[in-house]
Amino acid sequence: MTVTTNIRLFTPADYPAIVNIHNSLNIVWPEQPRTPEGWAEVDRNRNPRCKIQRWVAIQDGVIAGYGVYWQSNFDYHPQRFYINVEVSPQFQRCGLGAALYDQILSALQPFDPRVLRANAFTNLPAGFPFLQQRGFYEAFRETPVHLDIAGFDPSPYADLEAKLCSRGVVIKTLREVENDPGYAHKLYDLYWEATADVPQEEPRIEQQEFAEWVKWGLNDPTILHDAYFVAICGDETIGLRELSKDPDNNILLGGLLGVRRDYRGQGIGLAMQLRGIAYCREHGYPQLKTCTAIQNAPMQAMFDKLGYARDPEWLQCQKNFVALNGSVS
Repeated sequence: MTVTTNIRLFTPADYPAIVNIHNSLNIVWPEQPRTPEGWAEVDRNRNPRCKIQRWVAIQDGVIAGYGVYWQSNFDYHPQRFYINVEVSPQFQRCGLGAALYDQILSALQPFDPRVLRANAFTNLPAGFPFLQQRGFYEAFRETPVHLDIAGFDPSPYADLEAKLCSRGVVIKTLREVENDPGYAHKLYDLYWEATADVPQEEPRIEQQEFAEWVKWGLNDPTILHDAYFVAICGDETIGLRELSKDPDNNILLGGLLGVRRDYRGQGIGLAMQLRGIAYCREHGYPQLKTCTAIQNAPMQAMFDKLGYARDPEWLQCQKNFVALNGSVS
């Protein structure tokens, strides 16, 4: 059945409606705030160079769905866009999603897009066929996981940090290293070395300029400087573990966990993971959530070892537009 749909531009008054739609779909990851205030805060903190536009679909006098395009600061390219369409369960299979998708695609044409990316999830089985019918393919897949802190037993690892310390490896927080005038450059170099070895969709993430990375890599307001862990050996920064918190969710989110190539296999990554779990326990966070590629066998094994539970898989889908010269960005 098809319906007549009124699609209009999003306004701030629509935050409660679109957040309710998102929450009704039980999307586990990527983690989003669960309140209108949280979404508004995320929008306020976006990099101004990254374009974003939303629309809402009105059906039977209510907001039944929304669509959005945006650009990511992490892998910014002027012709690369992420898109998302979400429709309330009671209004699905009525053509709302298709109408929103068409609106997004039409609005993107002046920007000459070369790559579109969109998400699908194994617990929402209609999503991938919807994208596939529109020329998307599965480019990458990740496993979201979560750990319930109350049930975790740290005792098997009680002496791990002492063993590392005996070899000259110490773990500090970002706040503890901020007095080192060169700490940001050390973390920048380490971040991109570790990122280069993380399985990811193609094209691979291009290294950003130092000043741009600092804005979101160290100074983003969601980053907890007491829960961002740094492994140090002598004068060398050899490991990092990012943890952050959304404004209105009482959980911590794991970002990049990376160790320099010459220091891997010594338990440094595990020790930083354990620091994060301990921080959750000490500060009353009941859950730690993170995600990793299905191909990342060492990280998958670490999650299994620590007792993380697996959530529905996240499919990162892509559509390529061929330029006049035949190239694809």
